[in-house]
Amino acid sequence: DYLPANPGHKLADEYYNVSTTDFQGVLELAEKVNPDFVIAYASDPAAPTAAYVSEQLGLPGNAYKSVQLLSEKDLFRNFLLENGFNTPRSISIIDDNDISKANLLNFPIIVKPTDSSGSKGVTKVDSSSEIKKAVDYALSFSRNKRAIAEEFIDNSLGDIHGDGFVIDGKLAFSYLGDHIYNSKSNIFNPCGTTWPSKISEKKISQIKQDVEKLIQVSGFSNGPINIEARINKEGKAFIMEIGPRSGGHFVPQAIKYGTGFDMVKAILDSLTSRKIIVTNNNNHSSAYYALHSDDEGVLKSIVFKKELKPYIKEFHQYIHPGEKVYSFQGANAAIGVLLLLFSSQEEMDYYIDNMNKFVEIQIEK
Repeated sequence: DYLPANPGHKLADEYYNVSTTDFQGVLELAEKVNPDFVIAYASDPAAPTAAYVSEQLGLPGNAYKSVQLLSEKDLFRNFLLENGFNTPRSISIIDDNDISKANLLNFPIIVKPTDSSGSKGVTKVDSSSEIKKAVDYALSFSRNKRAIAEEFIDNSLGDIHGDGFVIDGKLAFSYLGDHIYNSKSNIFNPCGTTWPSKISEKKISQIKQDVEKLIQVSGFSNGPINIEARINKEGKAFIMEIGPRSGGHFVPQAIKYGTGFDMVKAILDSLTSRKIIVTNNNNHSSAYYALHSDDEGVLKSIVFKKELKPYIKEFHQYIHPGEKVYSFQGANAAIGVLLLLFSSQEEMDYYIDNMNKFVEIQIEK
């Protein structure tokens, strides 16, 4: 990691100031330290680097091409189209000459960077006059300097999110839930997920089948995947993203509370050729919820009401009193993350829907 203030530096036995997106830098470092494996945990930008370095050194891992395919949004959209999956029409944008092509799409459209994550750089565009500004914004978050414009897929009947685990090219485990949105800063930035999904078993089964087929065709062989899908007003399911890594904001831990499946252990077992025990006791209502603010300022305090405390399994605080709070434009602006476990879906819905009543965040503007 190249940011010394990031918490991993304090927790690691060793650390090196090398960007996780620097292929050659990480490769040279790996050649020096001789690691057993190279893992990109819960990080889209780092996943291709880890796959590339592993491939170069003959370490366990997925083929670089399969990870790149799942990590770069324009490559992924073309892959979906070529293999007969539902996917929005899209245009890859490299320079101003490509912007005019976006006018061929049906508005509204979504413009976003091809290689970023956490809902950063995303804009919903309603007319051609807005495209250039949206592209410039997207490119400001892109390392490969490519944006993608795609027709907007509504989530009227479902916005699905969760993790899966692949063993020998097959989807051995998956747990899908429903995204939560309540940010005014960025309406496309989810602030949490509740499990299990309230979508019908038939639709969830269809999504899982599509994910399994997609994984087999992509060449991704082993490890965790982060799944995002939408069901539009016509009832058609779209796989929006398959990240070649675990979900961020402690999604594997939230899923473990709901199912008993330890995805972190499974990653290590996979890399060390140990038997992976898959458990899926889908009878617990679990959630992660990212504490956030639509306003910028300095954090004064966070207070949890006593009614919520019995349901809190873990609280991971990113920003502490006296530190800067940014508006919730992307996942990286979260103040902290709650992992919650409830006795029923109804109980979970009540607390999640009324989270502002049970968590008081004071910010000095």
